[in-house]
Amino acid sequence: MEERTQNGSVKKTIQQVENNIQELQGSLREYKQLVETTRAEVNSMDNKITLAIEDTPKSISPQIQELLGDLNQEMKRQQALNDHLQKQITGLRKEKSVLSQHIIASNSRCQILEDSVGYTHSQ
Repeated sequence: MEERTQNGSVKKTIQQVENNIQELQGSLREYKQLVETTRAEVNSMDNKITLAIEDTPKSISPQIQELLGDLNQEMKRQQALNDHLQKQITGLRKEKSVLSQHIIASNSRCQILEDSVGYTHSQ
């Protein structure tokens, strides 16, 4: 009778081990499926990131070109304005020089006229 109880106990233990093995095999299959799904998701994300990296320069390049064109145009306009103002400054300096020479010449003629009429400044 004791042998039968031991046989029953051994059979029961073997059955429990087999059940545990089946459960673990099921868990392993689920784990492998999860790993495969995760790999697929990672690959998908990697592809999306790669495409985004490749497309970003393409999508902003026209805007950059337009802004660069605007900047170059504005720089040319500013350079033309600067050139115009520089010419005006040069012209005004020449005019100032001519006026200064006229003033000096006029002062000299006034002095000559004053000397010839005998005019003296009273202080």
